[in-house]
Amino acid sequence: MIKHLTRFSMLCTVMLLSMATLGNAVASEFLPVNEAFELTVERNGDQLKLHWDIADEYYLYRDQHRVNTRDGAEVGEGQLSFNVLEKYDDTFKEIMPVYYNTMSADYAVLADQGVIEVVYQGCADAGLCYPPQTRVFDINGEAMATPVAGTSTTTADGSALTRSAFDTEGQAGSDVASLSLALALVFALLGGMVLNLMPCVFPVLSLKAMHLAQWGQDTHHSRLHGWIYTLGVVLSFMAVAAVLLLLRQFGTWVGWGFQLQSPIFVAGLIMLFYVLALAMAGYVEVGQRLMGAGQTLTQKPGASGTFFTGVLATLVATPCTAPFMGSAIGFALLQPPAVGLLIFATMGFGMALPILAITYLPGLARRLPKPGAWMNVFRQLMAFPLFATVLWLLWVLIEIQGTTVLLSVGIGLILLTMAIWPALAVTSGNGLIARFLKRGLRFALVAIAFVMVFDQRQQIDIWQPYDAAMLDSYQMLGQPVFLDVTAAWCITCKANERVALSGNRFEALVKKQGVQLMKADWTNPSPEVDALIARFDRQGVPLYAYFPGDGGPVQLLPQVLTPGLIERTFSAS
Repeated sequence: MIKHLTRFSMLCTVMLLSMATLGNAVASEFLPVNEAFELTVERNGDQLKLHWDIADEYYLYRDQHRVNTRDGAEVGEGQLSFNVLEKYDDTFKEIMPVYYNTMSADYAVLADQGVIEVVYQGCADAGLCYPPQTRVFDINGEAMATPVAGTSTTTADGSALTRSAFDTEGQAGSDVASLSLALALVFALLGGMVLNLMPCVFPVLSLKAMHLAQWGQDTHHSRLHGWIYTLGVVLSFMAVAAVLLLLRQFGTWVGWGFQLQSPIFVAGLIMLFYVLALAMAGYVEVGQRLMGAGQTLTQKPGASGTFFTGVLATLVATPCTAPFMGSAIGFALLQPPAVGLLIFATMGFGMALPILAITYLPGLARRLPKPGAWMNVFRQLMAFPLFATVLWLLWVLIEIQGTTVLLSVGIGLILLTMAIWPALAVTSGNGLIARFLKRGLRFALVAIAFVMVFDQRQQIDIWQPYDAAMLDSYQMLGQPVFLDVTAAWCITCKANERVALSGNRFEALVKKQGVQLMKADWTNPSPEVDALIARFDRQGVPLYAYFPGDGGPVQLLPQVLTPGLIERTFSAS
């Protein structure tokens, strides 16, 4: 076990050092924000002129600019320069008006005293998006030091705001700024301890409860595993914090729990917790080797299982923020990386402390029930919180990606369940060919399951809702239209959307042929869609109709589509 402990420590240390080196390398590729967007402010009579010189391959958002006023300052409505362009932006997932090279704004000065705050945000074409920036000037355009958060401000249109809403230059609220390191460490320890009471952590604690029940009679063994669990939690907290600090270092604003914004990460947790739940319910036995991801890592009786239980506890705890944590995290993000990591490590130690303390309580071993048949019932009972966690994570994924992921993830989990189906292991035939076929089938099921669950590409909605008047307008203009009459409960519709009506190939074809896409939703009763279906003498969905741009007859497509069929249809006109 000591050997496992040493290996895990070395592995995580190397991982943290590698991330630090990577962060410095990435940071050097981008300009500091003040060099990427050089702002000058000048007072010219009753006009306040703002001008940005924008570096090559960088741009500023038009709609992320504003001027706030305080201390008696008043300015009129701003007039922005006209050299604005439109660009599809990956950060906001929509077309945004942006400025390249230069951006200017003129404001009428309505009071000869006070302070203005200029807020702006920009990005690099290479993919880095800087957080919103705030620069402070007096009414004559002289730069001032950025004030602490909490100062009352007013926007140019007169609405009241607080300074903290726009502070992104390393300032925090006065309560955070006044913390000492010792007090921040105390808050981190307390916040980590309170995390154990959060609903997101309880399912993993159920795994730990099983381990305590198994080891309760062996004090030395229990304490050793308590420290290994603590190491897993602390190093995981430091790893998550290191990524957070590095991302902030080169300009990307992220907050605690940022990894849950990644659909791939959430999909991985769904699969992991689902396998764990099946294992706890007894569907998967410990001896089986398939997958291994959740069960092998957390159910192993040795040091690795205990360590990865701590890792798992950290992964599901990071979306939660307990009392005391907010101030500690805010303080940590303002400190040098070494101090920040120390605070997050203390927070992880606080989370692991209750479990570690239990292993040192002298009377615990006598009070815990002895291992026996009751443990099987308790283990199966603890599967239900894990299934609830799968449901919660699926809800999170739907919030990120939309309801279309429900079908693909659901099918993936069903295939995964089939792959680890105990009956598959005892099917007739133990010869070489039979074993090869069973393993091949399992591998295929797992591979397809992974594709279904982890295929979380962000889709841009290129469809417009069905509108009869707009359809007629397109026809008059000679533009081809493809109409999809669908419903959320139509399995064939969803299969066609995934196979033939989405993806890069489909989008390129639509753009090349200039086809307008319309979707009529029949999920709920709709007289308009009823009439549309009746118009084509159909009884339900799916219904696909192609209106050629040359005024030719409408083409009805089969109910099962293929990419080749769509390409031939669109290219024929």
